[in-house]
Amino acid sequence: MKIVSVIRRYSPVWIVLSICLLLMVGCTSTAPPTPDDNQPNLDLASIPLEQALSSGLPTIAEFGRGICVPCKEMKPILEELATEYEGKLNVVIVEIDDHMDQTRQYGIMAIPTQIFFDGSGNEVTRHVGFLPKEEIITQLENMGIE
Repeated sequence: MKIVSVIRRYSPVWIVLSICLLLMVGCTSTAPPTPDDNQPNLDLASIPLEQALSSGLPTIAEFGRGICVPCKEMKPILEELATEYEGKLNVVIVEIDDHMDQTRQYGIMAIPTQIFFDGSGNEVTRHVGFLPKEEIITQLENMGIE
C-alpha cells in the first residue's frame, strides 16, 4: 500500500518530467544541416569582431551559441545579409563560449543578442532574441545602409 501511495503522489511529477525530456530530445538534432547549393557556406564566426569594427564599415554582431535554437534560426538570415550587403556591411557571429571576454565586455545577458555598430565601431542599437530579416533591413536603412 505504501508504494502505491508514493506512486500516486509523485506520478504527475514524473509525467511532466518525461514530457519535458521528450520535448527537449525532439527539439535537438544531431544531423548536420544539408548544404544549399545556391548559398555560399560562410563562416561568419571566423571574422574577429575587432577587425570588423575597425574596418570602417557598419557591423552587425550576433552573440550566440551553436546549440541555441534561435541562434541556429538566425544564422541563415545573417549569411544572406552578408552576401546581399557585401562591401557595405560586416556581419559577425560571436560564439559566446569561445569569446567570454567580449561577452562580458558588451554586457550580453541573453542570447541571441544582435548589436548594430556604425562605421566608427560605436553601438547604435541592440536586440535580444530572434530578429526577422525584414526588421534587420529596416534597422540597416535607419542607419543609412541601402
